[in-house]
Amino acid sequence: MRKILVIDDDPLTRHILEDILVPGDYTVGVAGDGEEGLKKLKTGGYDLVITDVLMPGMDGFRLLREIRKDDVLKYIPVIFYTGTYLDREDEALARGLGVSRYLIKPLTPGELVKAVQEVLRDEEEKKPPSPAPAAMEEPAFLKLYNERLVNKLKTTLVDSERARIYLEHVMESMGDGMVVIDRDHTVVQANSAAAASLGVEKQEMTGRKCYEVIHREEAPCRSQHVICPMPAVFDRGETVKVLHTHGDTAKNERYMEITASPLKDRSGETFAMVETYRDIMEKKVDDALVNLVKKLNDAQTHLKYMADTDELTGLKNRRSIMERLEEEFQRAKRSHRPLSLIMLDIDHFKGINDAHGHLFGDFVLKMIALRIKDSLRKHDILGRVGGEEFLIVAPDSGAEESVHVAERVRRSISTKPIGDKTAEVSTTLSAGVTVMTAQDATADAIFSRADAALYKAKDEGRNRVALL
Repeated sequence: MRKILVIDDDPLTRHILEDILVPGDYTVGVAGDGEEGLKKLKTGGYDLVITDVLMPGMDGFRLLREIRKDDVLKYIPVIFYTGTYLDREDEALARGLGVSRYLIKPLTPGELVKAVQEVLRDEEEKKPPSPAPAAMEEPAFLKLYNERLVNKLKTTLVDSERARIYLEHVMESMGDGMVVIDRDHTVVQANSAAAASLGVEKQEMTGRKCYEVIHREEAPCRSQHVICPMPAVFDRGETVKVLHTHGDTAKNERYMEITASPLKDRSGETFAMVETYRDIMEKKVDDALVNLVKKLNDAQTHLKYMADTDELTGLKNRRSIMERLEEEFQRAKRSHRPLSLIMLDIDHFKGINDAHGHLFGDFVLKMIALRIKDSLRKHDILGRVGGEEFLIVAPDSGAEESVHVAERVRRSISTKPIGDKTAEVSTTLSAGVTVMTAQDATADAIFSRADAALYKAKDEGRNRVALL
């Protein structure tokens, strides 16, 4: 079976090429950039390289140069598969370095497989790359490479400026206010209508924190009267509507209906939020319509909170955390990123209820939920899935990281008693950890394995972490 190395900084492209090639009885390895690809090549065994050209770090040209300079690797055929370097001069440089094929994205699966078959057939017939490996001297390579790089940077800058102007034109043409906000609460872009509604200049908004310029606050919104749409947009990828009160520099307040939507990259990851403002009317106009809109908004917000939240602990309830698990599972499959689950269960909790009553038991549950939450990282997602069971969804986390998190949670419970004025108890919890694998067809599969890992920890004596 022939072995092919696919090198591309885009996870989606790597996944697509892998799906195309594997059914053709090829073994496929992947790498995210030229440096990683070169390291994998040096481990041996690859018959063909398919690589993107424009990548961070070592790009395709430099990778090909290194391959042709290496006495062991220099006869491995290399296919360039690019959607960026489209000029004839780019192709001439690649062929001068000894590229086997120069393919332009996109290709049909059949066209790609045909090119692979032809290149491998040429290699079997002992047709070496033409011209001979390392024929281009270093000064000549650097001169041509730098010329192509500078040309590409100029083109990219022009395209980026055009895109920026186009986006600005679209935003300015909107009658409503529009603001783009990133994960760190920074205003990336705003239009004149949004600035006017706040009584500031458009240039004053960009680069500032949204809570500073919109709500005149020094920290992210935490008030129960201000419903921040960021968790719904960034955590769940939802489009939501909220009602906010905005004030201008003259302290005039108006009701704003805000529609907040996610901006996602090609892998489905939300990288920014678009807020559209619709001015309902001045807050001082105290008529039935304003009150009705506010009551409806408050009711919707409260219903959404109740539907997603465990009433006792304030954590996500079972339905909500399982929805997040499904979202993270699908995202991990798309992006080929790791995903781990940690299932937690309080040891001998029934004995606490029996000895001290259910009110004290509820107090213990709330305190344990707080300690678990305080032990987690920013991107970990926590929910209560049963009576004394909790689930942590840990995106971008492998086995070692997740076991470390589980141990930190376990120690936070076991090292300090929990008590109020009526009683005090020492308790422990057990944790089961598992990592998503390529064989997991559904989120339920990884959830069941986390549950089995938890029972393993219980069977081994409790107050411990088990990995499965």
